[in-house]
Amino acid sequence: MKKKVLIVEDSILMQRVLDDIIGSSRHFAVCGFARDVVEGWAKFNKLKPDIVTLDYELPKENGLVLLEKIMKTQPIPVVMVSAHTKEGAALTMRSLEMGAVDFFTKPKGPISLDLVHYRDELLEKLRVAVQARLPAQREKKIVRAPAHYRNLYVGIAASTGGVRALNYIIPSLPAQCGMRILVVQHMPPYFTASLAQHLNERSSMVVKEAKDQDTIFDGEVLIAPGGFHTRIDATGSRVIVTDEPPVHGVKPSADILFDSMASAYHEKAVAVVLTGMGRDASRGITRIKKAKGMVVAQDPADAVIAGMPQAAINTGVVDHVLPLVEIPDTLVSLTGG
Repeated sequence: MKKKVLIVEDSILMQRVLDDIIGSSRHFAVCGFARDVVEGWAKFNKLKPDIVTLDYELPKENGLVLLEKIMKTQPIPVVMVSAHTKEGAALTMRSLEMGAVDFFTKPKGPISLDLVHYRDELLEKLRVAVQARLPAQREKKIVRAPAHYRNLYVGIAASTGGVRALNYIIPSLPAQCGMRILVVQHMPPYFTASLAQHLNERSSMVVKEAKDQDTIFDGEVLIAPGGFHTRIDATGSRVIVTDEPPVHGVKPSADILFDSMASAYHEKAVAVVLTGMGRDASRGITRIKKAKGMVVAQDPADAVIAGMPQAAINTGVVDHVLPLVEIPDTLVSLTGG
């Protein structure tokens, strides 16, 4: 049976284009349309969709109001429809933190039938989103730093569902505890800068999007920029941002970062694999383990999408399989080990 999709979008043209794309799928069928939050909430309760596509820019109230209602009462997968703007990227980060599974970016410029060229991307996002597990919001707590610590280099890999996981882990960590953190979150260009800003505003650590030749400092989190790969230089003190081909169809790729961390840091490297589809990071964690580093995976039963952590576990090199709430404490304890 096809999964039912509710489209919440005020543009009639965009409704039609999304309807055409979703209607062409063997897996999904549009069950209704809504043009604002009030109508969207009514249709949500009446039609009982399996998944919602939700625009931000709606008349009167924006889409986050409806997202909050859905997540508080009857959480189901929601894919946000985002614009290529600074405001759109900021709202995207907020929606993912609130529980939206993923986002689909409208083409730049005026809405047109060019959207049909995005068909495969949209349908893939719906296919992944409908598999998502929607965990409850966790209350963040700051983990106390150990009195004496050793320096560790922590690489974090995340994809679908990763923004919410990062919004728990990074703000829970103390500013100075010997950790230098590098994050690969599968995300297109421009949105990673907004992710860094969003996390920086909520964290004790300094969080920023990595730039080529940035120095890696204690108490700092560097986010790999979307559309580029990030690796560590031979000295282990700087990051290199490169425009190489995608790996596993993604760019940035955690495998590239983790490979370089294994070479640069050996036993001081820690890899963390969070929620997401696919198997990015599985090769890199094998390299880190061979170099005497440590590997942590989120418990697949606790992940929004189990694919990446399960693939990591299947390699046989994972040292700790943990629910999200235990990962910050574990990382801090490793620096005091």
